[in-house]
Amino acid sequence: MADLAPGPGQPTARNLSARQRRWVLLSVAFGAFLAPLDSSIVHTVLPLIARDLGADVLRIQWVVLASLLTMCSLLLVGGRLGDLFGDRRLYIGGFALFTLSAVLAGMARAVEPLIAARVLQAAGGAMLIANGPAILTRAFPAAQRGRVLGIQASVVYFGLTIGPGLGGLIASTLGWRWVFFVNLPLGIAAMTLASLVLPPAQRAPRPARLDAVGPALFIATVFSLVLAVSRGGAWGWTSREVLLAGSLSAVALALFVRAEVRDAAPFFDLRLFRNRLFSAATASALMNYMASSTTAFLTPFLLIRGMGLPANRAGMVLMATPFVMAVVAPVSGRLSDRIGSRLLTVSGMACLGLGMGLLSRVGPGAAEQDVLLRLALVGLGVGLFTSPNNNAIMGAVPQGEQGLASGLVATARSLGMVLGVSVSGALFGGQLQRLLAGGAAEPAAVATAYGHALTVGAGIAVLGALTSLVRGEFTQT
Repeated sequence: MADLAPGPGQPTARNLSARQRRWVLLSVAFGAFLAPLDSSIVHTVLPLIARDLGADVLRIQWVVLASLLTMCSLLLVGGRLGDLFGDRRLYIGGFALFTLSAVLAGMARAVEPLIAARVLQAAGGAMLIANGPAILTRAFPAAQRGRVLGIQASVVYFGLTIGPGLGGLIASTLGWRWVFFVNLPLGIAAMTLASLVLPPAQRAPRPARLDAVGPALFIATVFSLVLAVSRGGAWGWTSREVLLAGSLSAVALALFVRAEVRDAAPFFDLRLFRNRLFSAATASALMNYMASSTTAFLTPFLLIRGMGLPANRAGMVLMATPFVMAVVAPVSGRLSDRIGSRLLTVSGMACLGLGMGLLSRVGPGAAEQDVLLRLALVGLGVGLFTSPNNNAIMGAVPQGEQGLASGLVATARSLGMVLGVSVSGALFGGQLQRLLAGGAAEPAAVATAYGHALTVGAGIAVLGALTSLVRGEFTQT
């Protein structure tokens, strides 16, 4: 099926049979699984790659950082291009780029070519992630949107959960290069499936003149912001590099807003933020990911350095959060189709804040099951929140701008995770150093610093509950 406006007799997103919709969901789930799986696997095998290529930590970290910067910068742009040129075309093209660049990464004989391949792979991943929810929104009626978005979210969590273990297994049996090569058969299968089952895209009216300034300024804004925030701890928050990147981001943002407001056919219609539901749900998403990433990033320090658990037992405890998220997300998505998003999102953010608040009180002598139950409450909160919130955002935009909304959700997720890790890392690291310098024992110091950072994260979650409360409700469209 060509990615053109559908002709007579061609299946459109609105008249697909139930069987065809299930195949569409499977195709989108494939992309939702593959991108986070790859990211979590690469993090696991990074030390092996560094040893084999003879790279120090300062060089090998750019394998991850370059990918993160690229992904964050291109998510919104990739979603909007899907609106204009067809999300089916962007989605299949994303699979092609992701697969080809994975093979190039596996063939790399030095760090620099590996980094370049990871940049291309992140660009392909951004095209997949940004257009998947838009495809589902087109293919399924509004009354089923929350359910299918919940299934997609569950698949993402599943990929993140099994990635570290799978990466270790592949690397230990076949070598780290096969972590990338395994994407070749998976990518070919995914492209074939998408080409066969995805319906033709009904594209938004394309303006006579495409706005190139807006996307360039948005990419500069996000790239500079993520660079400053993610490297602040390493370079120093008042270093020349961080201040320069932060200033560049602020200037680019101001120019972006000015350009988009003045453009008669803007790339990103900022008037969408006049919709209280859209703006409040987007802000809530950012705070949800900030808070939840704080927990995911710092809890291993509590378990291993604070409570003295071995890595394998700590890993089992940490699985509580993604497991509960994967179970709850489809259920909450289905409920949002029936009762709306506000009650579920407020409850989810409240559970997240409560779980983090309880975690902040954990001491070095706590039992493993106590931490596990608190992490399960965090997972319940995120699972309750994510699918209904995404459902609300996708339903709040007019037809033809689902790709933009999908890209914005993904951008909020990525930015929230970067901000959460950076801010919580700075709070935790700063207080830990002060406590250790004052003569405190490491377990107690780690628990105290962890509690401080988690208290701040819980406050962010409570703020997210408030923005969810004032959002208003959405009607199915």
